[in-house]
Amino acid sequence: MHRHPHEYIRRKLRVIEAYHQNSSVQLVAAQVNLHPRTIRAYLNTYIDGGIPTLCLPEKRPQPTNLTPQQEAAFKHELLHSRPLDHGLEGNIWTGKLMRQWLKQTYAVDYRTGIYDLLERLHLSHRNGGPAKAHADYGNADPVKQQDFLDTFKNALLEVDDTHAVVVFDEFSVCEKPTSYYGWAEKNTRPVHVTNEKKANDSMVS
Repeated sequence: MHRHPHEYIRRKLRVIEAYHQNSSVQLVAAQVNLHPRTIRAYLNTYIDGGIPTLCLPEKRPQPTNLTPQQEAAFKHELLHSRPLDHGLEGNIWTGKLMRQWLKQTYAVDYRTGIYDLLERLHLSHRNGGPAKAHADYGNADPVKQQDFLDTFKNALLEVDDTHAVVVFDEFSVCEKPTSYYGWAEKNTRPVHVTNEKKANDSMVS
């Protein structure tokens, strides 16, 4: 009771000690200047789990600067849109882009606590844990892509017996791949929104 680092835990222990001495909720409430309902709550916790349960740290909810309606709208955008859809430079929502969107949309500056907000919104990188970042490829510049194909075809036509041509079965052609994390409801599979081509275009005949 005297050595615990947190005063609110020491207060609980003093309540139990005082009640042990006089067995009166009203007297203990007057002695420690607490409401009788609070005294009974401490006593019930002690009866249910003893000293270890009584000394568990309290988890207090983190304050939020957004209204419930704003939080719901923010969550919807994370799940169904890309930063590019809102004029931001990015294809996947990162902490930095989330803060930018919240600031420009609601004038709320989340310098810290953005990931606490995501936890309250029941969002996860994947099935309850973070997923590894991977490359998200945007569509290549059509002109540069055609230049690459022409150069590659010429190289194939000009190759001789002293050279080898290495061919990759699957690859994307782009200028700037980016790493990202996908967000989804906890215990669900995330859906990554990208602008990667899905058509089975034959790069080289």
